[in-house]
Parts: sequence; structure tokens; C-alpha cells
Amino acid sequence: MYQNHVVQGEPITRELAQEELSGNLCRCTGYRPILDAAQHMAQLPPVRLDETDLLQKLKQLAHKGRGLEADLSYMSPRTLAALLAARAAHPEAQLVAGCTDVGLWVNKLHLRFGKVLDVSKVAELRRIEDYPRHIAIGAAVTLADAFAALLIDRPQLHTFAARFAGLPVRNAGTLGGNVANGSPIGDSMPLLMALGANVVLMSERNAQVVHREMPLAQLYTGYRKNVMAADEVLAWIKVPKATPGELFRVYKISKRFDDDISAVCLALNLQLDGEKVARVSIGVGGVAATPVRALHTEAALRGQAWTQATVQRAIITLCGEFAPISDKRASAAYRVQVLGNLLQRFWLESQGVQQINLESFTLEGESA
Repeated sequence: MYQNHVVQGEPITRELAQEELSGNLCRCTGYRPILDAAQHMAQLPPVRLDETDLLQKLKQLAHKGRGLEADLSYMSPRTLAALLAARAAHPEAQLVAGCTDVGLWVNKLHLRFGKVLDVSKVAELRRIEDYPRHIAIGAAVTLADAFAALLIDRPQLHTFAARFAGLPVRNAGTLGGNVANGSPIGDSMPLLMALGANVVLMSERNAQVVHREMPLAQLYTGYRKNVMAADEVLAWIKVPKATPGELFRVYKISKRFDDDISAVCLALNLQLDGEKVARVSIGVGGVAATPVRALHTEAALRGQAWTQATVQRAIITLCGEFAPISDKRASAAYRVQVLGNLLQRFWLESQGVQQINLESFTLEGESA
């Protein structure tokens, strides 16, 4: 994983080692000597890698895997048309992409599926398309590639993206799978809601392809429930590009900094017109049965002067807008308190205050 940096003569920093190892090691492991060893790698003599031989072996593995398609219980279409036809013919089939969650249903909950429809090989849904005002991310695009595309427009997302699960999961799981799964503690949905993302649902009916587009916030109806019909698939996520002067932050609160599930996730996107809030959207996770928009808090901010007094009133609204549960990750009272604290942090950061989070914090005497 460090090969490119070493080959190019770049140092392996502590930050790079931590990011690249995330998800590759047990979280209870003593990391210090492992990180020390990672940083020492650049000083070791290079070892030649026979990339041609390695690529040939990977191709052989892929070729062997194709035999699965003869099993009618497992379908892996290569085109969008074939996917929609298969979905229409087998609406009862379990949709999968990276299987980072559905796979756990099998080995942890011991669920069994009579038919599985895998979208991960659909060529059209593996694309990221760039338009003047938005990007369209195919449902089969990996989380790693989807975040890389979002970072081009909003580089401040880097820390949040690096904390989304671990590196292996981001390379296997898909953005469409995370969204369609609809977990109330899924991190991508609050982010996408705050960015004003739409989802595109597709189906084949009477030999015609049918499109349905809606704001992501309207997709969910209850705990892991959504408005998708049995013959529909989530095909695209359309994300508006950043606008000049946009104030945007997303915060993830969890027990561990790396590779952990959120207790609370809060994403805020705000546009000022002079000193007043012209536009605001807030996505929240971990406080309801579904990822949600904080609509009452948005209304409390919209049209108001962006001042400490306005923020304090909005904090009261935000803390009363949801009734989260207590579970092993956090108590209900903690979640409510954190929501208010994060909105206060967003205000302070918008005023240029530093040293209030781990991303910008430096110890006294250290260089920034």
C-alpha cells in the first residue's frame, strides 16, 4: 500500500501510515511499533515486483469466478439493461454490491437467500459522470472512488472519508449499497442529504425503462425501509457541486477515531447572503429510525443573521427536534448534547476559530 510513495522517493509519514493501516489490523492491537515499522519501510532496499505475473494470476482468479454465473441462484449482469431485466424477472432476489453488510447477514445472522442479484459488474453503474453543476455517481462505484470524486470539489471531506469504515471496506463497499441499505447510522446519507443529493431509481416495465428521481431525504420510510418498488434498483446518486462561499462541514462522533460506527453524524451546508443565512441543509444520522434532515433547525436558521445568538436558538431547536434511543454506542442524552455541541463547533469554525477539533489540533511547541 505504500509502494507508490516509496518508489517516488516520498516519505511515509505517521499520518499516511495510520490512514493506510486503518481496517487492516485488529483495533485492539498495539499500533505504535507497527506504525514505526511502516515509517521505516522507505529505508529498506527495494524489492522488484513482477507486475505482469501478478496481473496474470489475478486474471486467472477472475476467470475461475465466472463459473458462478451458471448457477441461477446467483446473477451478475454486466449491463444496465440486463440488470433491469433480471430485477423485473426476479423481484424477490437480494440485491448486493460489495457485500460489506449483506455478507454479515449471512455469517452473523445466518440468513439465506434463494436468489442473489449482484450489481457490482454493471458497467454503466461503475461510472462517475461529471456535469457542469453536479456529479452523477453510479450505484456500483466503490466508496473509495466515490469519496475521491467528492474530494475534488470539497477537499475538506478528506478526514471524514478516511474515517468511513476502514480502507478494505471502502475499496469493496459501494456508495449505492450504503444508501440503499438505509441504516440510521450509515455515514454517507447525512453527508449526501446536506449536499442536496438526489437518487435515481430505475426499472423495466412493459419493455420500457422507467426513471424516478427524488431527493435522498425522501427515499426512506422507516427503519431500513424505503419507497423503492420490488422491481426497482437504485442506479445513480446525483450530488450538486460546491458553490462559491459555501460553508460545509461533516462531523462523525464515535468511540474510536478510526474504523468505528458513528454514535452521531452531523453534516451542515450553509450559504450566506451578506450576514444572513440564505440557504441551509442539515443531515443527521444516529438520532432516528432513518437518516434524516433537520428541517426545523434549518427553518430556525434560514433568513436569520449568522450570529452567536441565532446559533444558540438553533441549538435549542436541534436538541429538541429528535428523540434518539440509548444503545451500546451512546445514551439518548449524550446524542442530544452532542448535536448541540457540533452546531456550536460549526459556528466557531465558520468564525475562523482553531484548536477545537483533532483535525486542527496541535500540541504546544509542535509545528502546525
